[in-house]
Amino acid sequence: MTSKDTQAAYDLLLQHQRQLAPAVNSAVRTACADAPELERAVLALLETDASSGSPFRLLALPVHGALTGDVEPAVPVCVLSRLWWAGAEILDDVMDGQFDPRTAGLSAAAVTVASTACLTLLPQEIIVRQRFPDELKAAFGRELNRATIESADGQLADVAQDTTSDFWKRTMTGYVGKTGAAYGRDAAMAAMLAGRTEQEVRGWRVFGRLFGVLRQTANDRAPATAEQDADLANGTPTLLLAYALETLPPAEAEELGRAHAHAPRDAHARGAVWDRLRRPDVAAGYDRRIATLRQRSCELLQQLAAPSPHRDVIQWMVGVSAESSQLTDQDGIAA
Repeated sequence: MTSKDTQAAYDLLLQHQRQLAPAVNSAVRTACADAPELERAVLALLETDASSGSPFRLLALPVHGALTGDVEPAVPVCVLSRLWWAGAEILDDVMDGQFDPRTAGLSAAAVTVASTACLTLLPQEIIVRQRFPDELKAAFGRELNRATIESADGQLADVAQDTTSDFWKRTMTGYVGKTGAAYGRDAAMAAMLAGRTEQEVRGWRVFGRLFGVLRQTANDRAPATAEQDADLANGTPTLLLAYALETLPPAEAEELGRAHAHAPRDAHARGAVWDRLRRPDVAAGYDRRIATLRQRSCELLQQLAAPSPHRDVIQWMVGVSAESSQLTDQDGIAA
């Protein structure tokens, strides 16, 4: 981001990020006015959710800004999204055994109930309470349900841990579901709010899904060592693993698959998988696929929105996500 107008659009995004927590807490108190125990549990969970600081989760704001010049009408989408992500992230951590209910001052049962409410009931309540036309409320409800169902399916693909044929395709489908569907939902809702056609809404949904895949690959890339890699410890299939198993010679792919299967129980196997996935023959090819995802996202964005500072912010989001996903730096050296 270089221009003053683009910087101003980005600063506005950060301003809304700072204001989001009070807006979400207010929405929870309103929705749970007759449910004090649920209110207490949900607010406690929101306090523990570290993902709330991500500006990328505010995608709806620059999308609406790019289409209308005004980000403000998309704030309810961000409130809905914040609750949904809190529920999804915490339930995922509970399933992986990485969430300690004591950090929120809650029982395990209370965490499960509250996170499920964040994922399902409370986003619906946010929609119901908006001063939207009934037709738009119904469209938002359908979009929310679609994304939640696709996310659940993507999570199930994660736990299946099946590395047989068509692994890249099935893993990509899982990524589009577990992460891409939520970003696609938010982009589509912003386009609906902007009064765009059904075809344009579909385009923004596809863009959001592609962007969500890049956010997931950036998350995959975040660990600096094998010991920090929760996906290896959990045996979670990743796009990087899928690429390696698809492109390595059969004997090497088979050896890698066996090591990955032992990784949850064997630190040596985790180290071996980590090292093999970062050798140049895998890393360079994987980075080219990340570059292709970036290019497709940018091309679609240019088709969907005219040049503007808000579109520049979305472009920046795509670029940062792609760069954070790559295994090598610009000189081809393992990062």
